[in-house]
Amino acid sequence: MSIQVSPVIRARSLRGAGGFSVQSLEVGQLGERASPVVVLDDFCVSGRPFGPHPHAGFSAVTYVFEDSQGGLRSRDSLGNDVVTGPGGIVWTQAGRGVIHEEVPAGASGELHGLQVFVNLSARNKLAAPQMLRLDKGEVPEWRNGAGDRVRVAVGSFDGVLSPLAPVEPFTFLDVTLRREISFEVPPAHNAIVYTIGGDAFVRADGREQKVTAGHAAALYGDSARVAFAASRPAHIIVLSGPSIQEPVVVQGSFIMNERSQIEAAVARFRRGQMGHLAPLADS
Repeated sequence: MSIQVSPVIRARSLRGAGGFSVQSLEVGQLGERASPVVVLDDFCVSGRPFGPHPHAGFSAVTYVFEDSQGGLRSRDSLGNDVVTGPGGIVWTQAGRGVIHEEVPAGASGELHGLQVFVNLSARNKLAAPQMLRLDKGEVPEWRNGAGDRVRVAVGSFDGVLSPLAPVEPFTFLDVTLRREISFEVPPAHNAIVYTIGGDAFVRADGREQKVTAGHAAALYGDSARVAFAASRPAHIIVLSGPSIQEPVVVQGSFIMNERSQIEAAVARFRRGQMGHLAPLADS
């Protein structure tokens, strides 16, 4: 059994309206090795760059970094309206369709977070939409004597299990590296390591790949353990999920297997079957 490490790719720096800036990873460069991750954006925002909008066929995940100056307000057409502070996570499982909006909570400062779109397999494209979330104190942590820390937002790590359970298995780890940790990529899964700060070293099958801040690499192959190491403190995100070997058709905020499914999702939205969500009034 062995694991391969892809070439390292670099995130693009983008800026938009509403005090929005992002380090956007073009996961398409990783090909099928990125599956089930479709979008990975490391963002900072202080305004309202996006109004209410629909999603279908995937899960929209927003993790609020602990260094964020403010929290995240998440609203959706299911009736949810919640604020998640630094260190928390919101998992919007869109399934057959939902309208949502996420903005900084109040005027407490710039919001720093990671947004990830996680594809759903064909059997769950039309699953009932729902919002799952954890506040900072609900995210379990793993630590060792060397000072390494792993926040287990979703999935599990070395016996530490997150209470957040989406419809399909996934692992989301926020890792502070001081020395080294090991991570097992399960059978038929892919993993992505994205470095937020510092330099991380990915060690697999006797080879080492350096992944610096703003860069990422994919891990794929047979089930095996890999090591993440640092010679000085580093901050990384590790994402892992089952590889979905199915066609992917993307249109706007809909991700389906066939064009006809996209058309059906658009029709559901236009008929109001994804619900309604009024824009926020100006404060």
